[in-house]
Amino acid sequence: MPVHHRLSLLQADLDRTVDPPAKGFATRGAPAWYAPDLPLEPVHLDIRASVDLDARSLDGVVTTTLRATRDGARRVVFDGVDLLDVAVDGEGLTWRYDGRRLTVVFDDPAKTGEERSVTVRYRVQDPLTGLHFGGPTAVTPGAGRWAGTDHETERARYWLVCVDHPAVRPTVDLHLRAAEGMRILGPGALVDDVAHDDGTHTAHWRLDFPCPSYLLCFLVGDLVEADGGEHDGRPIAFFAPPPHTAADLTCSFSPTADMLRWITGRLGRPLPWPKYFQFAAPGIGGAMENISLVSWDDAWVVDEETRPELGWLVDLVNLHEMAHTWFGDSVVCRDFAHSWLKESWATYMESVWIEEHQGAEAMQAWLFEELRAYLSEARERYKRPIVTRRFDSSWDLFDRHLYPGGAVRLHHLRTVVGDGPFWAGVSDYLARYSGGVVETDDFRRVMEQHGGRDLARFFDQWFRSPGYPCLKVDGTHDAERGLYTVRVEQTQEDEAAGVGLFDIPLCIAVQDADGTWHRLRLDLHDRSGAVTLPLAAPPRQLVVDPDSALPHDLDGFDPGDDCLVASLTDCPFVRGRLRAAEAACRLGRRAPLAALATAFAAEPLWMVRRLYAAFLGDARVPRAAAII
Repeated sequence: MPVHHRLSLLQADLDRTVDPPAKGFATRGAPAWYAPDLPLEPVHLDIRASVDLDARSLDGVVTTTLRATRDGARRVVFDGVDLLDVAVDGEGLTWRYDGRRLTVVFDDPAKTGEERSVTVRYRVQDPLTGLHFGGPTAVTPGAGRWAGTDHETERARYWLVCVDHPAVRPTVDLHLRAAEGMRILGPGALVDDVAHDDGTHTAHWRLDFPCPSYLLCFLVGDLVEADGGEHDGRPIAFFAPPPHTAADLTCSFSPTADMLRWITGRLGRPLPWPKYFQFAAPGIGGAMENISLVSWDDAWVVDEETRPELGWLVDLVNLHEMAHTWFGDSVVCRDFAHSWLKESWATYMESVWIEEHQGAEAMQAWLFEELRAYLSEARERYKRPIVTRRFDSSWDLFDRHLYPGGAVRLHHLRTVVGDGPFWAGVSDYLARYSGGVVETDDFRRVMEQHGGRDLARFFDQWFRSPGYPCLKVDGTHDAERGLYTVRVEQTQEDEAAGVGLFDIPLCIAVQDADGTWHRLRLDLHDRSGAVTLPLAAPPRQLVVDPDSALPHDLDGFDPGDDCLVASLTDCPFVRGRLRAAEAACRLGRRAPLAALATAFAAEPLWMVRRLYAAFLGDARVPRAAAII
């Protein structure tokens, strides 16, 4: 039984009072996971390791300093999978290793605040994951040799003896030994690099900032380097094994310094690390926000030929990983249930970057892209709460609910609280919890203090409940009375899936026959509601959520051909143009599709054109395909 995440057998009976797992997301018997109990808490790791690139092995000696959090503490359980030749130094203790966990029990109990240490010696040979080796192959004979780590979510344990959980944040000294000529990169700052008589050298890296195991990283190998400049006197550099070149790395990551200047200003928080290094290597998979040493799969490396096509996406990933410096690295989630506090935030910062560099309309188009990605998973696979303790594997949480689903919810929170209080609260939250661990309610309380409102209902329905509002919107014009009525009904209720009604503020924009726009607000607290506007003639356009504030889906939206054509022709709202294009492709009627063909060619925003193409590609009528 995984002692770090699962409750005791007695507590497991109580788990059944926790909300059941979301249907389709977790198995029926999925446990409720919590942060580990830490009577002896690791506060420092001294890691001394020797890496043999040819043998694909590592010899390690790890000394863990433990601090008692209560009287009587005697026992600590380390993670360590498939380690070889394990031995524990010291007297006054007993230990047992079962291939997955190393349990150490001291003879004498510790008193609160007392520190003790455990030194473990072991060897790792070609580990399953966590530590990766690379070099020349038949396909890439000129590739450089290298070894590097990649730990999320719980993979440090495959080479490092540690308590492998985000809530455990020790400081680190890493002494890494490798062959002469091999570059060694590690966390924090380089203390020294000492050559030995046997043709090896040891680089000592020190990280004084508390670091969970999944954010600890090193890279050793035959590396090329590109200078990325500096940020407030702190070096920025990029690395990769050959055949990549310094020019490739510069082409890929050169915006990093400008991004750091922007994001530290936007968040009102300084860079907490002594450097900002990034490296790319084959087979890493995606990108990872390791503290002061960000890793990338080398598939993300672009050159002058591919930069025009892929550079925008590389930049967004760069910004995403950088945002984790604060959301996830400086401030760490106490346990995986609260992972949205890092991934949703990093994803949302992509949208904020777009907003402040390409404009609000570009941001709204990107938010629609994010919403569409989230809805596709929610419609086709499952609907789960953003915050949930019920899952089979921590990896399962890293889905479209967590990334775009949480990001669009954060934007909605921003529109509810207001820009000033929102960003002031964010900066305060990051300062208040820097170096610590957080849960969702920590963030909520800070936002309540700055926003001057209770947000318990908001967080319950948007983060702790499954689903999202699905709205059926119909407009009817009463010519005799000169009134236009918009009726809105929530259609998402699903008792079996635990999806209920939402309490939502909805903005509706109506353009009258003379071209004047009217904004209507409907605070929807029940299943349905309506709002009425005096209009002598039927409206020209009907736009739901013109400011892209509310995460929602529309159920069969069809305001009629005239409205759809008008919205595709001259709607000032990105959301209005996108919803009209989406409806035109779903309905397949001739006039709206003809208008979409014209709009496709005339649309100034490439992100909107990209979505138009996606809608057309999903349409099931031949005339839609002909437009692309």
